[in-house]
Amino acid sequence: MELTSLQLKTTTDILNLYNPNEKVICEFKSPTGSGKTLMASYFISALIEQNPNDKFIFVIATPSSSSLPYFFEQKINKYKVDLPYSNFEAEYIQSPSSAKTDKTESIEKIIPEQNKVYIFGKASFGKGRILSEYGIIDDFVVSAIDKGYKLIYIRDEAHIGGEKQTKDENFETLMNNNASFVLKMTATPDNNNPFTKKVILKESQLNNPVLNDGKWLLKTIPVSLLDKDLEDTEILEDAIKHFKKIKEDYAKLNIGIHPAMLIQVDNDAPTDKIKSQKFKEALIEIKKTFDAHNIAWVQYFGNNDKDSNRVYKKDFTLDEITENNNIIDAIIFKIGPSTGWDIPRANMLIQLRNVSSSSLNIQTLGRIKRNPYPNLEWNETTSKYYIYSNTQKTNDDVSEYNYKVRDKFSTETFLSIDIENKAEIKDSKSNEEFKKNFSSWLYGVENPILQEVESTFIDNHKTYRKVLSTAKGNQIYTTITNPFIFLRDYKRFITVNKQLCDLIKPITDIFCDKHKIQKKFLNIILLNSHKKDILNIISKTRTRKPKYKITEHPYNPVFYKEIYEKDQEKKKISKRDYLFGINEDDMLNGNQQPLDSTPEKVVFNLIQNYTEDYEGIHIWAKNLTASNIFGEYLDDMLNVKKSYFDFILKFENGFYLYIEVKGIPDINADKTELLKSAYSDYFNKRIDDLFSPKLAIAVWEVNTTNNNYSIHSSVYYDKQTITENLNKFSAEQLLDKLANLNIK
Repeated sequence: MELTSLQLKTTTDILNLYNPNEKVICEFKSPTGSGKTLMASYFISALIEQNPNDKFIFVIATPSSSSLPYFFEQKINKYKVDLPYSNFEAEYIQSPSSAKTDKTESIEKIIPEQNKVYIFGKASFGKGRILSEYGIIDDFVVSAIDKGYKLIYIRDEAHIGGEKQTKDENFETLMNNNASFVLKMTATPDNNNPFTKKVILKESQLNNPVLNDGKWLLKTIPVSLLDKDLEDTEILEDAIKHFKKIKEDYAKLNIGIHPAMLIQVDNDAPTDKIKSQKFKEALIEIKKTFDAHNIAWVQYFGNNDKDSNRVYKKDFTLDEITENNNIIDAIIFKIGPSTGWDIPRANMLIQLRNVSSSSLNIQTLGRIKRNPYPNLEWNETTSKYYIYSNTQKTNDDVSEYNYKVRDKFSTETFLSIDIENKAEIKDSKSNEEFKKNFSSWLYGVENPILQEVESTFIDNHKTYRKVLSTAKGNQIYTTITNPFIFLRDYKRFITVNKQLCDLIKPITDIFCDKHKIQKKFLNIILLNSHKKDILNIISKTRTRKPKYKITEHPYNPVFYKEIYEKDQEKKKISKRDYLFGINEDDMLNGNQQPLDSTPEKVVFNLIQNYTEDYEGIHIWAKNLTASNIFGEYLDDMLNVKKSYFDFILKFENGFYLYIEVKGIPDINADKTELLKSAYSDYFNKRIDDLFSPKLAIAVWEVNTTNNNYSIHSSVYYDKQTITENLNKFSAEQLLDKLANLNIK
């Protein structure tokens, strides 16, 4: 299991907060389905690897004593084989009731072991539990500190509990007081607390094709039927009808994924005989309906309460029905026993009034939002997720936004920019000129490269001296002597750099044969230390330049839906000039645009304020990443990518301005420079009068390190038709200038 580029950057941001000389508390917010457990596992592994002289123990606490800590343990043990450092253990520590123990001599102590991960469920700390009642937790922590261990405390779902200082919560105080580093994974960071560091990953970033190298961690297209007036049978019948069509669509993809629907149910209220009976009857009806439609189902209410209409009946595990090719269509589950369970093939969630009283929430939706498509690519079929519900309870943390292009703007057009010679560019990557120039460069630095090989692979090439980081010119490194660990790391390394490695292979093979060195050694040196040199050669020797084609068309999609957390930042939109009409599930808050970041909010406010004071803007909107308004560009390896502009504006004079919004500090400065280069390329190497004089593209970098939120504007445009320097204007002045352009 590999981290995507955005997951890796986020985890690195957390790692960089670790200070061996002082305590740090980090609050980490990340959307459900973003891979928090994988990132936490990587954090543990990389922290050990990067600090080989430190003695660590790790404690992970979850808010549940049911399946969540167990799944946490299982996931870490599954992930660690692909992590930078895997020589550590993870163990779920369960605490029995003290009432069942007669003699204190029978109580086993928890012995601290270096680099071990200890996982606890919240109920392990409370009243009547051995770990609390007999001070075993306290002894464990005191013993670890006395032995010189640095305690790293990771609190999962930190927003749940952990605030009251009762006997049940003494564990929190114990950990927070003794930990060298505290990582709180929380949905609600305390933004008013200046003593905690914040690392926040937004859902919009996860599915940003520029930030995440074209990876899509989550499904992006919600399809919902939320109607409390419908009966259970109506909801279920409609869901089954659509699900059968979905199965056909998945089968056509031929990717080995069998979609699944999930039915979320609550406890059957055993203390209320009437409610309990209704629950049981409703459950029977659900199963009968599935049987009538030949839907393969399982019921999972815990390991001791399972059922199925297939031959294995109770003989199945959650892991088995999670597999992409498993034949089960429907899983009836309870939240508690399945907490922490991931099933990416699931794409439909059904909540029925007679068996579920829980409201729709972000955590529940997370079960059907994970992207199952190979290599996390985007596909229209697998990017859809379906929600059917008739539950009475109001949604407590979910907002559904329905976008519609206003009727008066339905015929208005926008511009998109395509590279029309994609095939030629793809073929140009392996041209002879590159091979010649790369070979010339490699043999020009022949001796330094060979010296790097010798200084990196020492002890007659039996030890790999791996650089972990560089600080103030000094390298921090670790040594790897185990060939299996080296090969595991190399496999991951090559997977990340496969295109580049394949491209240079004909030359590096000859070089290695000449000097009798391992090809793996040379690849590591070249792609770790000289990657930019090679990319520059690729750029300079490509035989085909991109030919840009502009397309003018109405905005699509005309209808769009998004689901956000309730606390999403929102701004009121103008009905006069905003492209969309936006209805939220709470109609009193309709026509509000949800925004993803502070820089976006700053830019939104600036444009909104301008439209209130002046008449120059005809239409504007925050662009949707599923739209047909984008600009294609080439990455370092000449792969064609798409940039979906953050804001799109059309002035009354017919001129267009597209705005790309970035923050200062920039979360990915290299990608921003790549986009700037592409935008410049659009106009400097235009064909005829392709963009003249219709379009300008601005990169607005918002400084978030001060309260002024100043904007640095870089503008790209046709300088033959607009002779004035647009880069001398402020962001607001740029709007005014373009609004008053005299277009012939």
